[in-house]
Amino acid sequence: MTDHVTDQVTDAAKSDDAPPFLDAAALEADLILLEHLKAGRKAFVDELCSASRQQTEAVLSVLRMESTYLIAEFFYLLRAHKIATAEQLQSLAEMHNRYVSDLIADKARMTRFGLSSDRLLDAIFTGDTMPRLIQQWSERPGALDQSNLARFLVTLMSAETCRKIVVACEQAGFLHRERARSGAAIIISCGLMEGIFARYVRGLRLAIAHG
Repeated sequence: MTDHVTDQVTDAAKSDDAPPFLDAAALEADLILLEHLKAGRKAFVDELCSASRQQTEAVLSVLRMESTYLIAEFFYLLRAHKIATAEQLQSLAEMHNRYVSDLIADKARMTRFGLSSDRLLDAIFTGDTMPRLIQQWSERPGALDQSNLARFLVTLMSAETCRKIVVACEQAGFLHRERARSGAAIIISCGLMEGIFARYVRGLRLAIAHG
């Protein structure tokens, strides 16, 4: 969901031919933006850890990880883009498949991301995994198999890191996690994590707008 934005930022940076350290006004604006980004991330982590049901270092250390931020962003984007129906989730999965397929075809980019074709192939929703993804969401909107969450996040973290974050977020009270009869771990967001992320994004945008 964020890949096209990343590409836009990259293209914009490449199109600016001015040396980044010679334009004093532009550099000052860059530094102000950086300060807002740092302050915003600090505030996000602080609120996330404060809201945790468990205050053990084992849980808090995971909540402070970059990967936890990325999972919070994922659930925020689901809600912000109003991904609510099974049809909408299927469209998202199909878009994910196209992106992963394009990445597999671009060997240089795949190498820069530190990914292998085998790992990416496992992340594609197939004739076996796509129906289960849709069925779980149809029966219980918001429900995702943990392995399918890892598929969506394949370019950002390993399946094991995803599992570690999910377990910590369950202990923190941010995710509900249960075992299906098939043995799959089914997760549903409780809404707290994406609410904190939403406040972080809104606060960051307003802070930048007000200088």
